[in-house]
Amino acid sequence: MRFILYLIFILLSVPTFSETEIPEMNTKNGYVEPFKMFDNVYYVGDKWVSSYAVETSSGLVIIDTLDFPYSKWIPINLQKLGLEDKAVTHIIATHGHSDHVGGAQYLQSMYNSKVIMTKKGLELSIEQSEKSKGKNKFLPPEVDTFAEDDSNILIGGTNFKFYLTPGHTEGDLSVDFFVEDNGKPYRAFVIGGHGVNFQKPELAKKFFASMKRIKKIAMDSPLVTVNLSNHPHKNNLFSNRDKVGKDGGLNPFISDTNFFNFVDQQVGLATKKFEESSNTSKSN
Repeated sequence: MRFILYLIFILLSVPTFSETEIPEMNTKNGYVEPFKMFDNVYYVGDKWVSSYAVETSSGLVIIDTLDFPYSKWIPINLQKLGLEDKAVTHIIATHGHSDHVGGAQYLQSMYNSKVIMTKKGLELSIEQSEKSKGKNKFLPPEVDTFAEDDSNILIGGTNFKFYLTPGHTEGDLSVDFFVEDNGKPYRAFVIGGHGVNFQKPELAKKFFASMKRIKKIAMDSPLVTVNLSNHPHKNNLFSNRDKVGKDGGLNPFISDTNFFNFVDQQVGLATKKFEESSNTSKSN
């Protein structure tokens, strides 16, 4: 019944959401000029949250969609990159927080895209949607495919492998696929959520288990050498962008160690936070 009421709300609200003003594209608002990372991957996110456009033979796959209305920058960014004539066939949401799924329904309505996320991710996006207000009010997307653990989907010749990796939220979805640099394939990985959630003790335990599992999966041959973090400051995205064309022409987004250092760093930060929380509880 709740879902039916939401569908009615979506149908009545689409014109209102489409008429929301596009936020001013400036540094204060976190706007970042889009750029090409690989032959088939482009950055279309902002200063704080990542959004990637993956080009396949059948069109584009957008991974994460920013908060609404900042998601309205994504079509503009695609145009700046010369990709405006490409179909956006699919949208993948790594989890249900508004900064990752807030623009999914807007882009879906614009491009008639199929949305892929987890069931728990959709449940959280509905909760977040109900709490969203004013210019940041957004609607949850209509999900075409609920990703299952250790499943995959072939989109235009590009295979996307999915893993359920709860810990940041219950519905974290990690994505494993190949990018290309000068025609050579490299294995890339997007961790669905890399910040531990200590508000729910059981979820915190799942975080450590998920990070351990991710590291093991990433070590399978061929090794993961591209860290597509869903927050740009977590994978030195902008400093690496500034290195493009230097260092003898090597792509700075490719590294044998970056992804694994990143996982170890997140586990280390979570462990420290866990110990601080435990010490505080004992002192009380």
